[in-house]
Amino acid sequence: MENKGKLRVRFNLFDVAIIVLVLAVLAAALMLRNRSAGTASAGGETQPMRFTVEFTETPNGMADCIHVGDGAYRSTDGTYLGTIVDVRSVPHVRVEYSSAAGQFRSYDCEESSDVYLTVENNGYCTGKDIVIGSLPIKVGMELAVKGKGFASPGYVYALDPMGAEVREDGSAQTGDLETEFVIRFMDSRDFVAGNIHVGDRFYDSALGAMIGEVQSIAIEPYGETQPTADGAALAPKPGRSNIFVTLKGRCLEKDDGYYLDGTTELKVGGVIKVKSNYIEREGTYYDLLRIGK
Repeated sequence: MENKGKLRVRFNLFDVAIIVLVLAVLAAALMLRNRSAGTASAGGETQPMRFTVEFTETPNGMADCIHVGDGAYRSTDGTYLGTIVDVRSVPHVRVEYSSAAGQFRSYDCEESSDVYLTVENNGYCTGKDIVIGSLPIKVGMELAVKGKGFASPGYVYALDPMGAEVREDGSAQTGDLETEFVIRFMDSRDFVAGNIHVGDRFYDSALGAMIGEVQSIAIEPYGETQPTADGAALAPKPGRSNIFVTLKGRCLEKDDGYYLDGTTELKVGGVIKVKSNYIEREGTYYDLLRIGK
């Protein structure tokens, strides 16, 4: 009699399977929502952003196989990049050196084309990276892309936050000495310089340390030494530049040298891979303009 009035619930294997299935569906839905919305704790509210990938020397007609509205994916692992919103094709420009003229000459190549694919997805800025979908996107980075009917290796050609705020990381830089120095990026595509802005912060890609804030940008033509009738001469190469970026930062003096933000060694001639919100590229410390309190 003492069990009278108590509800006794019994589960069989079918009931357990149904409960597990429901929980799995809920977990998958939550993961999908987080994937599409970005990581709120890292970047706050997401906004639509776009980036353009350049495919060079593709077969003529490849652009006809790419359709606006389809999804684009990273070829290496299938990561969803976003929705294709634009595609255009131009003749590939081939650059060759003419010994007779003593200079590089460029001409349209009839056998191949360059294709520019623009993708849109939700994104946010962390202060060091612009993350679109689930990937940090940098101008100049290699990115192999596939979709319905196409696949090609490429490079990120342009990055468009579409009016979203691109904020800089506000953390203070470690160091009691103020310094100005120059980093040189050799043999850069012309579009890279357009994505470096006064006020951008540069970070050591490996260590994450802030090395300095951009003060100015200078550009000179990139050239290659080529044979001439009189011996050899430096010939400017179309579409290529050397970029000189002057930065201001703070450093610590140690027994073996100066360290930006206390961790990244500053030595003229040293090689460093740096990143900003917009680019990531390897460069060389070219000049040390001043250092002191």
